Formats: sequence, C-alpha cells, structure tokens
Amino acid sequence: MARTVRKRTVFFFEVVEAKRGQPRMDHQDWRGFLDRVAASESYERVVRSADDQLVGVIDSAVPVDHLQLAKITGEVPHQLDRSNGTIEALQVAVGKDVVHVTTICFLPYANIIGVLPGGFSAPRVSAITKWLNGVGLPWGEVELKPVIHARAREKLNRIEAVTEFTVQLEGVPADTVGALSAHGGLADSLRSFGQRHPDTSITLSLKVPQRGGRLSAMRRNRAATELRTDVLQFMPDLDEWMDESGVIRSVTGRVAVRDPHRQSLEYEPLDFLAHRITAQCDVPLAFTDGRSVDLRYAVDEIFAAARTHEQALQEACQYRPLA
Repeated sequence: MARTVRKRTVFFFEVVEAKRGQPRMDHQDWRGFLDRVAASESYERVVRSADDQLVGVIDSAVPVDHLQLAKITGEVPHQLDRSNGTIEALQVAVGKDVVHVTTICFLPYANIIGVLPGGFSAPRVSAITKWLNGVGLPWGEVELKPVIHARAREKLNRIEAVTEFTVQLEGVPADTVGALSAHGGLADSLRSFGQRHPDTSITLSLKVPQRGGRLSAMRRNRAATELRTDVLQFMPDLDEWMDESGVIRSVTGRVAVRDPHRQSLEYEPLDFLAHRITAQCDVPLAFTDGRSVDLRYAVDEIFAAARTHEQALQEACQYRPLA
C-alpha cells in the first residue's frame, strides 16, 4: 500500500549566550523581538551567509510565536512541460525567489525553540544562529545548544575520557554528504569518505587499546583524553547532521564518567543520540512534497511536539549547568 505520510523530525534547541561555557539566560522577550522583525523592512531581515541569503518572515495570520527562516540560494530550478516533454528553467516572476524554509517556534519558557526543517537544503543550526546574531538581539550574541535530558546532561558533563567511539553513516549521494558541515577532524574525515564512496555505508570506529597491550598506562590515558577532545569537537557538527538526510545511523561510544560520591572513574557505554530531546511527526503527503512542509502545518506540529515533551523540556531547563 502506498505511503500516505512522511516521517519528519522536530528538534529542540536552547538559546544561550555566545560566551565561554554558553551560560543560560533568563527568559527573554521573544514576542517583542518577533514583533520588531515583523514591523521591519524586508531588507532589514536579510542576513548574508556565503553565497546565500537568509530571510526571516513572520506570517501575520498565525497568532503563535513563530518564525520562518528562508534561504535564497540563487539557484534556478527546472520544470517539466508535460505537454511536449521538454525541460526548461523555472520562470520566476521579477521580485520573487525560490527558497528553502525552516520553521522555528518559540516556546513560552527557558528560551527554547522547536525547529522543523523543510528539507535537507533548508537552514540548519548554524544558519539559524547566524541569522539571529545578524539581525541583532537586544541581549547580545547567542548560540543554539540541543536540549538534552536532564540526567543525560549531568552525565555528559562528567565525561573525562572516551575509550571507544563509533559513527555509522548510511550510503547517500555524494552531493548530500558534501553539504554537511565539517569543522572538526572526525567530521571532515567522515565527509571525505562519504564523498569518495557515496553508495557505501560507512562505519568509523576508534578504540584505545585496553590493558595488556603495548601501550603504557600513561599513553592509554593520554589517548583517551585526546579522543574525548575529538568527540566533543564533533558534537556541534553532529547537531547539524541530525536532519532529514538520513545520513546518521548511530553514534555510540564507551566513556569514563567520574562518580561524584566516590571520586572514581566508571566506564560505561553511551548512545550520543538518545539523550537529545526530539520528536517524530507524521506529515501527510498533502502537506509535503518530500522537500518542504506546509508552513502552517509545520507550526502546528512543532507546538504539538512541545506539548507532548513539555515535562522533559522543563526538567532539562531546570538543570542549571550547561557547559
């Protein structure tokens, strides 16, 4: 039987200060900010990002706190004329552009936003951050951090070493992998492998030898500390890779966590994806073409997901340490 819905993912991020340690902020007046954006001239809502332009738009007919972030790439898509079977450049009226859209909703607590990308080419975490800082926020520059379950956050903050780390990627088209951000060494290596072998599932596994091998205890400890650094550098890239592309299959590892009561290290497995608070939603085919999602439907789905996960989101925000 033909599918009638498409699975999409709603992501939750906390807006924090762009300072060392990313400290939390008191709940800000997002309604006032959105009203200012809505009242501004169109050129005041444009932020340039490399060759793209990011434009913030607010639908006045939707009463909830939301923002639609559109990316203008300058690309000219093609259209098929079924009457004669020819393909030609899509004719766009003067003053109009083809855009990729991400819908962002602002929750009424803890500076949390819910995000539903319209497709793989829609603005991601770095683009949203760049736009917010580009248009200017009254409380200064910000960053976006994925909302993590309170207990998982406490554990992540106590990781002192990583002895094993494994990332599994699905085989995807080379241009899809090439579009992924890569600021750290692990991400750059994975993207390079994906581009060279686009039809191959890839597993990258790093492991520090256990006792009894040729490495001394000092070298093993140093290797585990260095691997921890590489893994933490990979996390921001992972936040952007977690999207509708289906690239990421799993990210797991074995970490050394300090027991605050015994002041000792305990080694345990860790799933680096399970601790993020996200929500799956079903988008009827009538509301998506596979690349974009009906904008008003997206707003409804984000707030519905936020209501479902409200307790977990609230608990995550009550846990104060964030770094």
